[in-house]
Order: sequence, then structure tokens, then C-alpha cells
Amino acid sequence: MFSTLNSIIEIRGASGANRLMYYFGRIPLLGKVMNDSVYSRSGLKKTFTAIAVILNILYGFLSKFAYLGLVVFFPIMLAGKELPLSQQYDLYLHVVVLLSFGVSAVSSAVILEPKRDKYICVKLMRLPADKYMHAVMTLRGLTFFIYFVPAMMVFAGEYGAPPWHGLLLSLLLTLWRTAAEALHLWIFDRKAIVLVKQTTLVWIVIGAGYLLAFTPLYTGNALLDMAATLFNLPMSLALLLIGMISAVYIARYRGYRNAVDAVTKIDDPLLDMGRMMREANQKQVETKEQDFQEEQLRRDQFAGKNGYAYLNAIFFSRHRRFLVQPVQRRLVIIGALFAAGLLLQLSAPDIFAKLARYLISALPAFIIIMNFSSIGERVCKAMFFNCDLSLLRYGFYRERSAILRNFCIRLLRISMLNLIPATAISLVLNLLILLSGETWGAADALAFCGTILGLSLFFSVHHLFMYYIFQPYSTELNVKNPFFSIVNSIIMAVGIICMQFQSTPAYFAVTVLLTAAAYMVIALFLVYKYSARTFRVK
Repeated sequence: MFSTLNSIIEIRGASGANRLMYYFGRIPLLGKVMNDSVYSRSGLKKTFTAIAVILNILYGFLSKFAYLGLVVFFPIMLAGKELPLSQQYDLYLHVVVLLSFGVSAVSSAVILEPKRDKYICVKLMRLPADKYMHAVMTLRGLTFFIYFVPAMMVFAGEYGAPPWHGLLLSLLLTLWRTAAEALHLWIFDRKAIVLVKQTTLVWIVIGAGYLLAFTPLYTGNALLDMAATLFNLPMSLALLLIGMISAVYIARYRGYRNAVDAVTKIDDPLLDMGRMMREANQKQVETKEQDFQEEQLRRDQFAGKNGYAYLNAIFFSRHRRFLVQPVQRRLVIIGALFAAGLLLQLSAPDIFAKLARYLISALPAFIIIMNFSSIGERVCKAMFFNCDLSLLRYGFYRERSAILRNFCIRLLRISMLNLIPATAISLVLNLLILLSGETWGAADALAFCGTILGLSLFFSVHHLFMYYIFQPYSTELNVKNPFFSIVNSIIMAVGIICMQFQSTPAYFAVTVLLTAAAYMVIALFLVYKYSARTFRVK
């Protein structure tokens, strides 16, 4: 098993090194020292392999901190900061149990997941399926426990709990997830069903699990005394016994070849998965016959337009469905939330007043909300697949003047569309706060509206700027550029950090508007300067 495990680690390390070298070569200035010959230099490749392994280990630890911090600890801190630490700790354990013990046990199964290195090791390198799975599951169990321990201990300490709580919870979670892996394997063996591929069931479990996990945050009480339920000898011994039995079942299972074949067919020979993803992505942005018929009925709107203005007018008319429907859905959601707020005011005025006070203090949270309410990312994907993918093959379309002209036209249209739900959000928020009876003057209302509209403009610029500078989409509409994901993650992280700061609505509104204006100027300059090199088909 150790030789098999060593082979798997070497394959993963080499694959990670290749990706690391490739993307290092795409870094401005530094990337110039990289050329194709570096892939044949064994010494340099070993160095990058070691770096890739270290980065993977760091990611393992950081991902657990991010999960427990952003998904569990942070919402509890926002919703229950006035509760005593013991009560917050019960809520923390409640969310962890529902999500990590419940939802993830159903939605995630390493033993039956379609994975590239599973295909490479078993199908291409002919490693025995049982030895491969034994090695992978051993590595998975050890790393799962090791990666979780520091994060569990740190966040347990935040609530004043002893460090052994975090250690024991990591162990119990590892044992439970081992039992879940065995259950997935048993269901496949008896029913020939890969449970994680039952999409409807998985999403029902995810939806119900998250609802049950976070509902107690608003009541302030967990469903059970979670600390007393988890950290007692009978429960620990029961989970230990279940985990050991499951580990023995996994070790003695004899049908791994069938299990591997069942989840690697869609990858064979790593083209069908690409085709499946390509078809799914293209389905999101493909045109329909009715789009062309509707365009014929509105041809008078093209009168007086020429050049790129005419081109973009045709595009936006032909793909009106991609522009209007997302805005309509957001307006429906906003209207439903407004109706729910009115119903809450009538049925529970005290809770409604508490909600209004939270809205007044939670203005920075709209950095995250407005990012998700923007339709810019989907519009950029539609523009690439239905317009730019073909035209970028021509030199005139990649000239700076053409790129800047298209950028400005598209920015204006996307900004106007994003302002519609932003205006609706501003009106709904101000009405709900006014109806609550809280002190709310004209200056506060203007600051709220200015912030939300400014954030709408900011993300309109951001999504289009990211599209032109990084052009992240391949011909299959997959996101291939890691810098695109990194910058987006940084923007989200900044939004989360901003939520920690307390400031007056007027000051925050001025900051947002100035940032949006500066970002727009910088985006126009960078698009003009660099997009002739970056805006291309990959």
C-alpha cells in the first residue's frame, strides 16, 4: 500500500507542478523567464513538485479555517453576538453537526467521486483498483483529521471551550465520514447506485440541511444541548465503533474495480466530461429561434446606429433573454422578501424591529449581496460564446480602439441593467426601515441608496474589466485562468473584511462611490493598455 500511496503522491505532485509552471509563465514580467524547455528540466520540475505539494498542504489547512470561519463562525458572530459564549458555542456545534456530519456525508463521497487521478492511476497506469482505493482512503482519513484539528481547536477556543473539544470533534467527524463513505459503497454494491450522482436527492439534502443549520441563529437556541450530546463517553465510543466497522468494510471490499469503472466512464478518455461540461455551459448562453424572431420585430431600434454600436445593439437585442430574465428573477426575489418583511411586521413586530436595526448596521454586507445581484458575469459569458469567440479571430477586432469602444458600450448597458435591481433594493430597504419606526432621516436614506447604487456600478465595471483583462473562458466556457478566480476571491475577502468595520452610512457611501469612480478610471486605462494582449481566444 505504501508504494501505491507513494505513486499517487508523485502523480499528484507532478500534475500540480505542471500547472504551477504553466501559470507561473503567465505572470507578467516574471513569466518571461519561463519557456517550454523548463518542462524537460528534471531538477527544476522537482522543485516545482515540492512547491506544489507544500501549497496543497497549506490549502488543506487554510480551507478548513475558511470553512469553519466563513460558513460557521462568522454568521454566528453576526447573528448572535449578544448571546453568551456558551449559547454561541451550542449554535456553532449545531451548524457543524448539520453541515459536516449531515449534508457533507451525503453530498460528498471520495470513494465514488469521478476524479482525474483515479482515471490516470487505475485506467492508464493500471494500478490495482483495490490497492489504489485503500491508499487513497487511508490518505484521505489521515489528512482529513490532521487538517481539521488546528481549525477545530482554534474556533473552540474562541468560545472558551477546552482544546480537547476541537481534537475530539475532529476525530468524531473523521470516524463519521468514514462510516458515510462505507455507506455510499454499500449502496453502490447493493443497488448499483452512485448516491452523489442523484442530483435531486443531494440538493434536497443540501437545502434542508442548511435551512435546519442556520434557522436557530435567528431564534438564538440550538435544537439540542450539542456539547453535552457530542462530548460524552457513550457517543464517542459509539462513533468509534461505527468508524472501525466501516474501515474494516472498506478494507475488505472486493468490488473496487466496478466502483472505479462506474465513476470513470464519464472521464474516458477525459473527453466526455469536457463535452458534458461544455454542453452544460453552452446551454446557459445559447440562442433560441424565438430570439431571432423577436429581433426581427424590433429592427427599428437599430436605425441610426453603425459600426460597433450597431454590432452591440444586434447582440443585446438577439440575447435580450439573457439580460431581461436575470433582472426579472432578482426583482421577483426582492418583491418576495419585501412581502415577507411586511408579513413579519404584522405577525411579529418585535422581530421586525430587530431586523430593521440589523439592516441599518449591516450596510457593509451589501458588498457581498450586490456582487451576487450583478448580472455582469453571465452577460460576459454570453458575449464570449455568442459574439467574441468568433470575432476575436480577426485582427481588427483585437485592436485597442475597437476593444475600448466595445468595452464602453457594454459597460453602459450592463450598468443600466444592474441599476434596476439596485434601485429596487434601495426602495425596499428604505420602506422596511421607515415602517419599523426606527429613526431614519433623509440623509440616511440617501446614504443607503448611494451605497447600493455605487456598489452596483462597481460590480458592473468589475465583471467586465475582469473579462477583458483576464478573458478567463476557454472555447468550452470553462474558467481556465486562475488569476481570474484569485482576484474575485480577493474582492470577496475585502467585502468580508469591510463587514467588520463600523462606520456611518454617509461615510461608507462616500467611500463606495469614490472607489467605484476610481476603479472605473483604472479599468478603462488597463483595458486600453493591456487588453490587446489579454483579450483573445484560449
